[in-house]
Amino acid sequence: MTPDYLKAATAATETLIKHNVTATPVSPLSILEQIPGVLVVSYESLSNQLDQDRSCVMSLFHEKNQDAFTTVNMKDGKPQYIVTFNQRLSVFILQRALARELSHIVLGHVGDLPEDVRNEEAKCFTHHLLTPRALIHTIQATGIRLTTEVLGNLTGCNDFCLNCMRRLPAVAVPAELNRAVRDQMMPYMINYFEFQRYATHKDGSPLADLGTYMDGYEE
Repeated sequence: MTPDYLKAATAATETLIKHNVTATPVSPLSILEQIPGVLVVSYESLSNQLDQDRSCVMSLFHEKNQDAFTTVNMKDGKPQYIVTFNQRLSVFILQRALARELSHIVLGHVGDLPEDVRNEEAKCFTHHLLTPRALIHTIQATGIRLTTEVLGNLTGCNDFCLNCMRRLPAVAVPAELNRAVRDQMMPYMINYFEFQRYATHKDGSPLADLGTYMDGYEE
C-alpha cells in the first residue's frame, strides 16, 4: 500500500488554516488542545495524578515511544484520543513528536493502515505543518538568503528535519490553500523581513537544495 502524501500535505495545510496559525514555530500542542475528543497530558502530570513512578507510567503507554504516544478508544462510534508526551524533552523535539501524533488524529489513523504507511504520512504531515511551503516560498521571493539559521529560527527545523524534507516526494497542495496560509502569516513575515534588514548571517549555510519539498508549489 502506498502512502497518500497529497492527503497528508493537504490535511496539514488545512489544519494551519482551520486553527488560524499566524506565526511560526507552530505549536502542535495548542492545536491538539483545541480538538474535541482529545485529552493531552504529560507523563509527569499523569504520574502525579496516578501517584505512580513516571517511568512506569511511560511504559504503560508505549515502551518504544519515549517522546509522545497516542491511544484511541471508540465511544458511541466516535474515537476518543489520549495524547501523552514527555515534557522534559527540548521544545523542538517535542514539537515534532506532537505534530506526528496530531497527524495520526487528523488523518484518522486507527490501525487500519500498515505501520510504514502511517509513519510516512505522518512524516509528510509534520513537515508541511511545521515548515509551511508558503512561508519558504515567500522568504525566497524576497531575496533573503534561506540559510540553516534563518529556517531554524523561523520553524525550529534542524539538519535532521531538513534531510527529511529533502526526501519527501513532490505534492501539489491546492493553490488556494497555499494562498490562505500565506495571507494568514503575512503580518508575521513582514515583521520578520524588517528584522532581517538589521541581521547578518555571514556564516550561514545557504539552502539551495530543498529536494522535492518545494516542487509543485502554487499560488
